[in-house]
Amino acid sequence: MPGTFSRRRLIKRLCGTLAAGLAASRLYGFSLQEQQPPQGEEAAGGGRAQMFRIGRAFMEQFSVPGLSVAVTRNGRFVYEHQFGMADRKEAQQVLSSSLFRIASVTKPITSVTIFTLIEQGKLNLADKVFGPSGVLGTKFGKPPYQQYVTDITVDQLLTHTCGGWPNDSTDPMMRFKSWDQEKLITWTLKNLPLTYPPGQHWAYSNFGYCVLGRVIEQVTGQPYSDYVQSKILAPCDIGDMKIAANKLSQRAPNEVVYVGQYSENPYDLNITRMDSHGGWLATPTDS
Repeated sequence: MPGTFSRRRLIKRLCGTLAAGLAASRLYGFSLQEQQPPQGEEAAGGGRAQMFRIGRAFMEQFSVPGLSVAVTRNGRFVYEHQFGMADRKEAQQVLSSSLFRIASVTKPITSVTIFTLIEQGKLNLADKVFGPSGVLGTKFGKPPYQQYVTDITVDQLLTHTCGGWPNDSTDPMMRFKSWDQEKLITWTLKNLPLTYPPGQHWAYSNFGYCVLGRVIEQVTGQPYSDYVQSKILAPCDIGDMKIAANKLSQRAPNEVVYVGQYSENPYDLNITRMDSHGGWLATPTDS
C-alpha cells in the first residue's frame, strides 16, 4: 500500500539518519584514540574514515561521552558507527542497540500518526481541537475558554501556528514537573492566553504537540505510546522504541546514561509527560 510504504520510509529516515546522546560523564581524561576506524574504512576512498574523524572531533569539541550515528541515502543505510561510552561509570561502550532520548525527533513521529488517522478518515486537518465541537471537547477545563482557544485546528498544532505557547521561558512543558498532562493542559488553557489568532503567527510549540498526543488518544481510545508502537512502529519492523522514563533508576534496558553539557541535570525533567513531543527512546537504525 502506498500509504504504508511512505510511512515506513519516513519513520526509517527519522530514526535512522542520526541519533546522538550524552552518556555517563564528561570525557575528561578519556582519549578518543582508544577507538579506531572500523575495518576497511581507509580502503573505501576515505569517506568512511572521514566520517569517523568527524565523529571523534565532535566528541572532543563538546566533551560528549557517547555517540551513535547512522546515515541513510536513497532509503538505505550507508554508514553506521558507535563512539565512546554509554555508561562510563560501569565501563559500558555505546553499542548499535544503545537507546538514546531522541527529543524533538519525536514530533515527526507524532505527525505521521496524525496523518495515518487522517488517511483512515478518523480525523481532518480542519478539525477544531477544543470546545464543544472540538476533538477533545471540554475534557480539559470548562468553557468559556480564553480568546481564540476554540478556533485552534489540528493543522495549526501540526504547523506550530496555533497562536501561542512557544518554546521559550513560558513553555508550559517546562513547568509544574510533577503534574500529569491533563492537569497541565487544563491549567495552560486557563492561565496562558494565546497571543495571536490561530493561523497568523508561527512559533515552535512543544505544548502543541503534547496536545496532539491527546488528540491521538481521544480518536483511537488508546494511550499514545501504545497506538504508535502497534500501528506506526510495528508495521515498520521497529520493536525497541519506547517512551523514556524520568529518573536514572528507571533507565530502560540498553539506554545510555546522560549528563548535562553545562552541569544541568538531565534527570530533572518530566520526559514521560513529553511523550508526543520529546519522549521517545530509539537507536539510529531502529528496525
